[in-house]
Amino acid sequence: MQLNAERDALAESLAKSDFVSDVPEIINTVSVGLRAIATPSFAPNFRAQRRQEGPRRLKHGIRFRRKENLDALPWPAAPWTTLLCESAPQGLLDEALDYARQGQTASLIITAHGVEAAVQGREPRAYQVRIDADVFSGSDWERVVQIMAREALYSAKLLAGEMPPQVEAPFQSLGLTLVPTSMKEVRCTCNCGQCTPTASCKHVVCVAALLAERLAGDPLLAFTLRGLDGQKLLERLQEARAIATRGIARAHSMPPIADSGTHAPPIDACLAHFWRPLGECTPDSTESLPEPFAAHALLKRLGQSPLGGKFPLVGLLASIYESIALEGQKLRDEEGALPDAALNDDSSLDD
Repeated sequence: MQLNAERDALAESLAKSDFVSDVPEIINTVSVGLRAIATPSFAPNFRAQRRQEGPRRLKHGIRFRRKENLDALPWPAAPWTTLLCESAPQGLLDEALDYARQGQTASLIITAHGVEAAVQGREPRAYQVRIDADVFSGSDWERVVQIMAREALYSAKLLAGEMPPQVEAPFQSLGLTLVPTSMKEVRCTCNCGQCTPTASCKHVVCVAALLAERLAGDPLLAFTLRGLDGQKLLERLQEARAIATRGIARAHSMPPIADSGTHAPPIDACLAHFWRPLGECTPDSTESLPEPFAAHALLKRLGQSPLGGKFPLVGLLASIYESIALEGQKLRDEEGALPDAALNDDSSLDD
């Protein structure tokens, strides 16, 4: 409405006045009209663009759910967190934790080649974050596995999902450390432009918090970050343990076998019955085997099961093994008590 009024006033002014003498007034009137047109009140749908406040919300992002935040972390998550977050100011750390809790991380991949993540910030595209640690060579890993295979403690703890600080000992004996002790061994990058070798940005710290949470739940990732997948390490450790203890270490020493005083006849004397069960060449085969002097030694050596339940797993397995052994002895005794008629029937079939 106001624009139409200004236009009508301009037309009326041009009609009543001398064009040459009233040029300044005409210019002034036109300027007023142009300013009126440019006024936001004439554009009801016009909205002034504002800078994005806070990060763009991300649906189904990866959230940091630890109630204790970054406090009371177990080993090796604690030293990793200290290393990656110690240079971050408190304000930046708080903002990074807010990012992590809000689920601003679109993806998080942890492999033997490093940590890759995408963190959504204020920009339309997510920032690409990488955390890489120096990896050990194949020969270093081979020596570590051989050292760990000498002690049953390492395989038992790792199989139970535990990671005691003593796991560092095999690495330290080779002049290595499983958890980096300096940022010289770790490289953090982000394409936001604010991450430097000496100061991490909030996106890197956000990923570091999620990494700490993953390490607390799966400590085997500490091996993965150094170049060898944790599950593959367990497989190699079990294989090395089997080779190292084959024929050397047993759950218990074997008891001496008593001499029964009976001897089998020469092979020439029992050729006719060689392929028949319980033949003359095995006169003592029906005797009961001696009872083991240490019951369930292997189960006892493994120790308490990490699995919870109403009944202890070791006791249940021991009962199952005893039942199987008794059934096996019964079957053996029944086969040994076959009548001679059954044996004669077998011989007729052979003929």
